[in-house]
Amino acid sequence: MTKYFLVTLFLLISFLGRSQQLLTLEQAIETALKNNSSVQAETYNVESQRALKKTGFDLPKTNVSLLYGQYNSYSKNDNNLTITQTIPFTAFGSQGALNRSLVASSELRKAATENELVFQVKQVYYQLAFLRARHKLLQQQDSIYEGFLKAASLRYKTGETNLLEQTTAESQRNEVRNMLAKNLADQVVVRTQLKTLINSDELPDITDLELSKVSFANTPDSAAVQANPSAAYLRQQVQVAKDEKKVESAKAAPEILLGFFTQTLIGAQDMESGTIATSGDRFTGFQVGLAIPLWFVPHQGRVKAAEYNRQSAESNYQYYHKTLQGQYQQANQEYSKNKNSLDYYTTSALPNAELILKQSQTAFRNGEIGYAEYLLGVQKAIAIKEGHLETLNDYNQSIIYIEFLSGNK
Repeated sequence: MTKYFLVTLFLLISFLGRSQQLLTLEQAIETALKNNSSVQAETYNVESQRALKKTGFDLPKTNVSLLYGQYNSYSKNDNNLTITQTIPFTAFGSQGALNRSLVASSELRKAATENELVFQVKQVYYQLAFLRARHKLLQQQDSIYEGFLKAASLRYKTGETNLLEQTTAESQRNEVRNMLAKNLADQVVVRTQLKTLINSDELPDITDLELSKVSFANTPDSAAVQANPSAAYLRQQVQVAKDEKKVESAKAAPEILLGFFTQTLIGAQDMESGTIATSGDRFTGFQVGLAIPLWFVPHQGRVKAAEYNRQSAESNYQYYHKTLQGQYQQANQEYSKNKNSLDYYTTSALPNAELILKQSQTAFRNGEIGYAEYLLGVQKAIAIKEGHLETLNDYNQSIIYIEFLSGNK
């Protein structure tokens, strides 16, 4: 069993040691925002919408037609060149406003994606810091139980105790080594998550050697959720729906028709001068008209559908905003709970744990207590230290979640 633990630990340590990419939290966030595929996709989407912004004044194709032949007289060489252009009512502002709303919407969607990505990077980074801190604590346990095992083996050989003490010591030592192997495997899993988030070819690691408290000076304020990019994106979707309705309404308006023509009228006679028109004489004019829809039912249906879409976007935003406020309040309650618990561990529990551990070791070496009492003291002290690390991790994660909800990247 011991051999198995040692081989497992060796393989995991060797695997962990292959990476040379060490990252601070700021570097991890910066790399993720630069390389993550989801952010890149949203960047392309923003550029796409910006390119479409130029289509705000979008005219239909100009119609150019040529009429040639015997259309006016016996002459077979008459020709008529006509150019017409239709100008839809949407070209006068509504489509441009919609395009601007779509650009703003794509930018907010990208910001929401970035906020989510930063949140995930922070979560993974501090989870890895927690696992490393727990690994350090497990190494301390391993050292304690290794010393206990040596002492128990010596006492058994000299006949001072029975086999139960030695077996218990070996079992405790092996259990800790199993937890060490599991911890290292967990670190590989979390580091792989970080690798995916930053889109790296190497298995990254963090530079932080200790699990420290996340700085947090913000005062809980429900209005902070107004800065949440996802909420801002949904709020912008309401404006997009409004502008889409305006575009549909504009499509029901008449379209303006402008035209120009130039033609020959070979053989036509000027009644005043008697001059006969030849192929070199050209007659020009213009035309103005309106394209009026006679069947309004399809337009009314599209406008009504656009209004329903606006109401749907409004409802989605209101629901998300209320949900976000509830999540923010819960997150602050969770933060307060973890803060109070962390204060307890820092001011009271941890100093007591160190005292319990030190006195238990001293008393056991001096023969003042048996191994059962010794193990009880060690386990109690270690449990307090583990509780402190878990509470510190929960405290950090609660702050990270609050920052995510308030859009504080």
